Amino acid sequence: MSRSFFSVALVSFFSLASIVPAVAVPLTGSGVLPFPGATGDPARQNYVAAGLAGGPFTGTWSVPANPAWIGTFPATGAMPHTPPSGPPVTGTAMYDFSIGGGYAPGALPVGTYFQFGDLDNGSASPENFQLRAFSGTSMITTPWLDVPFASTATAFAADMPSYTFVAGVYRFDGSAVPGNPAISVFLKNNVAITGLEVMRSATTTAFSLGAPLAVPEPGCVVLAICGAAATFAVARRRGR
Repeated sequence: MSRSFFSVALVSFFSLASIVPAVAVPLTGSGVLPFPGATGDPARQNYVAAGLAGGPFTGTWSVPANPAWIGTFPATGAMPHTPPSGPPVTGTAMYDFSIGGGYAPGALPVGTYFQFGDLDNGSASPENFQLRAFSGTSMITTPWLDVPFASTATAFAADMPSYTFVAGVYRFDGSAVPGNPAISVFLKNNVAITGLEVMRSATTTAFSLGAPLAVPEPGCVVLAICGAAATFAVARRRGR
């Protein structure tokens, strides 16, 4: 009997422990994006984009997104999406996550999902993105993205696009990726961002932002772990 309860407690512990994120590593330098493993699309609540190719457009996060992300933000310029989210356009989009722009949190929270899709050489045309982030009016020059934490389930290490990071500017390039694997790669920001510039070179790629789903508060997680431990302790005494 005690072994049964021990198994339940152990499973509960590791299930809850999996909520705690691994230590992230900033994305610096250049090369091929580190392969995070084909983990599939992570759970997220994507924003809803609306507007014409030339903008303006808006993004909104609502329940079941994590409360820290909930709100609506404005953007202008070329919408970096492919249908049905928006017209297939190229160019530059500017996102405003500040209080002045009307976004309630006042900044894009740390841990937002940055999703890049279909960066490869399948269309025989340059497929790349260039991103700059801002805090107030100042461009963020330190590494503000972490290495990828997920990729779509069909991805392989050879499918990963290349990148460079120079003086705050990230560039993601799929020209060296063979074929047309049509995968997505997910990264997170490690700095709160009030403004974001996204330059897109090809209509055959996609970019989107995602908010994590709501998760139990750390205190709740601790209580649950303690509860599982207490359950095991009681079961152990009864099994003597």
